[in-house]
Amino acid sequence: MEIRLAHPNEVTVIMEIIEEARAFLKASGSDQWQGEYPSEKDIFDDILLGRAWVGLVNNQIVAYTAVITGQEEAYEAITDGHWKHANPKYTVFHRIAVSQKMSGQKIAQTFLQGLIEGLPGPDFRCDTHPKNLIMQHILDKLGYVYCGKVQIEGERWAYQKIKTKAEAASYQEVDEGLRYDF
Repeated sequence: MEIRLAHPNEVTVIMEIIEEARAFLKASGSDQWQGEYPSEKDIFDDILLGRAWVGLVNNQIVAYTAVITGQEEAYEAITDGHWKHANPKYTVFHRIAVSQKMSGQKIAQTFLQGLIEGLPGPDFRCDTHPKNLIMQHILDKLGYVYCGKVQIEGERWAYQKIKTKAEAASYQEVDEGLRYDF
C-alpha cells in the first residue's frame, strides 16, 4: 500500500469512499455520519491544511483519513475515564474511511499502521461511535486501548495508543516528479 497526502483533484474519489462508509454505518444501525458530516468542504479543508492522507492499492485510492496533531478541545474534556498518558501533543485520526471494494482485506488496519509508523510522536488517539464495532475491532488490533468518552457529533468512545520503538518504520520519501516523469 502506498500512503501519501491527498491532492485537491481527488476530493470526488474520497467523497465516494466517504459515502460508501456512510451507507455501511447506516446499515449497521449507527447514526454516525448520517448528517452532512463529513462533507466535501471538510475533505477539501483537510487537503488545504495538509492533513488529508490517502492509501492507494494499484494506484487507486482505497482509504482516507485526516491526521491532526496538537490538542483537541473535545479530547481534553474526556469523561468516564482518562488518557493513559497525558501528553500535551498527540496525533488524532479522524474521518477514517475505506472503499467497500476492499472490505475484508485489512486495508484500514494496514493504512493506519503505516501512518503510525511513518508519523512522529508516540501518542496516537482516535474516537468512534459506540455502535461502530468494526472500527473498535481495528483499533484493538492496532494496540489502542479504550480510555473514556468524548463529545464529537454526540458521544464517542475514545482510544489511545502509545507507539512502540518497533513501530518506528524506515519509510522512504518518493520523489513524485520521478515517479510520474515530471
